[in-house]
Amino acid sequence: MARLMIAGTSSGCGKTSVVCGILEALKKRNIAISSYKCGPDYIDGMLHEKAIGIKSGNLDSFFCSRDEICTLLDRKGLNIIEGVMGHYDGIAMTDRASSSDISKITNTPVVLVIQCRGMSNSIGAVIKGFTEYGENNIKGVIFNRLSPMLYESVSEICKSMGVRAYGFLPEIKDAVLESRHLGLVTDDSIEAYKRKLRILGEYTEKYIDIQGLTELADSAEPLKYNRINIDKISDSTIAIAKDEAFCFNYSDNISLLKAMGCDIVYFSPLRDKKLPYCDRLILSGGYPELYKEELSANVSMLADIRDKLNKGLKTMAECGGFMYLHENIEGAPMVGAIKGSAERTDRLGSFGYITMIAEKDGFLLKKGDKIKAHEFHYYTSDNRGVDFHCVKPASGRNWYTGHIYENMYCGFPHIYLWGNRKIAEDFVR
Repeated sequence: MARLMIAGTSSGCGKTSVVCGILEALKKRNIAISSYKCGPDYIDGMLHEKAIGIKSGNLDSFFCSRDEICTLLDRKGLNIIEGVMGHYDGIAMTDRASSSDISKITNTPVVLVIQCRGMSNSIGAVIKGFTEYGENNIKGVIFNRLSPMLYESVSEICKSMGVRAYGFLPEIKDAVLESRHLGLVTDDSIEAYKRKLRILGEYTEKYIDIQGLTELADSAEPLKYNRINIDKISDSTIAIAKDEAFCFNYSDNISLLKAMGCDIVYFSPLRDKKLPYCDRLILSGGYPELYKEELSANVSMLADIRDKLNKGLKTMAECGGFMYLHENIEGAPMVGAIKGSAERTDRLGSFGYITMIAEKDGFLLKKGDKIKAHEFHYYTSDNRGVDFHCVKPASGRNWYTGHIYENMYCGFPHIYLWGNRKIAEDFVR
C-alpha cells in the first residue's frame, strides 16, 4: 500500500499548501488517492474533500490503537498523510500522538516541509536538527517560500546529509490559505479556495518532483497488522446536522456508522423546517455563532427538535451542536433543551486531548466509563455540565463538563468514534 507523509517543522510552515498542491497534481494524473490528517483536526480534511474532491480521514494515536490506525490507512491507491504542528510535537513535551508517532506506527516515509523565508545557510541547521533529533522516517525535504536562486545550494545541503530534495514552492501571494477560528477556513468560500488550489497545483507541477514522491510512496513496506472488521448491527436512521453552521463531521465517524448498518440522512438546521425521519440524531460541531440570527429565525426547526428530544429521540450533540441546544447563543433564542446561555470568551477555552470519566449512569454510559475526546472552542456556557470528570494526559489538569440524560449526551468535547467504538455500538443498537 503506497503511502507518504508530508510533515513540517511547525504549524504555519506550509504543510497544507504543499499537500493540496501535491493532491491537485496527483488528481490530474488520474491516480487513485486518499488523504489523511494526523490528529483530531477537522478542517484540513474538509479542504481536501470539498475543494479537491478527495476522500479524507484522520489518523490519531491518542484515540486509536495501531491496528485501528492501520485499518483506517489501508486503502487502495496512493495515500497522502498531512502531519500536524511540528513533526515531533505531541502530547506535552513528547512525540506521543505526533506526526512522528504516526509515521513510526505505520512505517511511512516522511518528506519534511521547511518554511525558508528569511533563511539561507541556516536551512542546513534546520535539516540537521530534524533528521538527527530522534528516531524518524524523514527521507526528504520540500522547501516552502524559497527563492528559486537558492534551490540548487539547499539541494546540495540535503545530499550531504543523506536526504533528498523533492522540490520547492516560491512565495505565491495569490494562493495564501487564510485562517479563521480553529484553523483553515471552511467551505463558505470554497470557490475561492478552488481557484487558489489550482494555482498551487500549477506551481507544484513546475517546482516539485511529483514522480519522485510517488516512487517514495511506492517504496513503503507492506503493513502487517490485525485488521479491524466492523459488523452490521443496526438498521437505524441517523439524522446528522450538516450545513454552513454545522460542518464538523469526521468522515471516519460517518463511514463507521454506515458500516454498522445505519442509514445516514443529512439536514440543515438553517434551511429545513423540521427533522427528516430518524430514530437517532447527531448535532455536529461548527460555527452556529456565525449564523445565530438565521438559526433563531427558523422557529419550526427549533420547535421540532425540542419536541423530538422531549419524546426521547436518542441524541449526541457536541460543541456547536451543544451550543445550539441552549436557550440562547449570545441572546439569540435556540432550542432550549439545555438551560442557559452560550457566550464567546476572549481566549481559547479548554484545548487538547482529554479522557472523560462518567460521573453517573446515563445514555450510552455507566458511571466510571471512559471516553477519549478533545476540546477546542472559544465559547463557554453557564451550564456546561458536571456529568464527566475530564482529565488531560500528562499534566493531569482536570475539570467537569458535559451532560448525560436518559436519551442524550451533549457537551463541548468532540468524540472520534473509531477510538470509542463501544459508544458508537451502543448509540446505534
